[in-house]
Amino acid sequence: MKVIYEESFDLNEWFVIIIFVVTAALIWITPKIFSVIESIAYFVFGFFWGMFFDHTLSTKPWDFYDVNDNSSYQIIDVLSYAMYGPFSYFFIYLYVRLNIHGFYNLLYIFIWCCLSLVMEWVGVKIGVFHYDKGYNMFWSFPIYAFVQSTQIMFYHLILKKNASES
Repeated sequence: MKVIYEESFDLNEWFVIIIFVVTAALIWITPKIFSVIESIAYFVFGFFWGMFFDHTLSTKPWDFYDVNDNSSYQIIDVLSYAMYGPFSYFFIYLYVRLNIHGFYNLLYIFIWCCLSLVMEWVGVKIGVFHYDKGYNMFWSFPIYAFVQSTQIMFYHLILKKNASES
């Protein structure tokens, strides 16, 4: 059954568009520290994992939540997944800029998990996410921790590969 939450283009769509445009513009204007291919890889990393977990958790057999205005897949959903890309890029960008090492990896991931929960909370409040079947946004914390830990490993894998090629 197709559940409809709204039928108009309103705050939830504008939120997705504005967040994506602003964060993509920030990528464009910040000093470049990665090659173009690395930048694309970090962007796609976030897009992929956002889409993977949203599709895993928001479809049968779980169907814990819907994204945007109705329970079926819409074109704005693609942009909402793309919205994860700039956050993924800046996660690694700041990781490198701040020269995070050792114990601070855990603290850095924890801070970003909290930031992610805040963004998710805003998304729930304005209608980007509609929870169902008792889903709680704090269940997203281990997902964020997994994705961000994996992204740090991905970054170090790329760093190691680049070092071996030089």
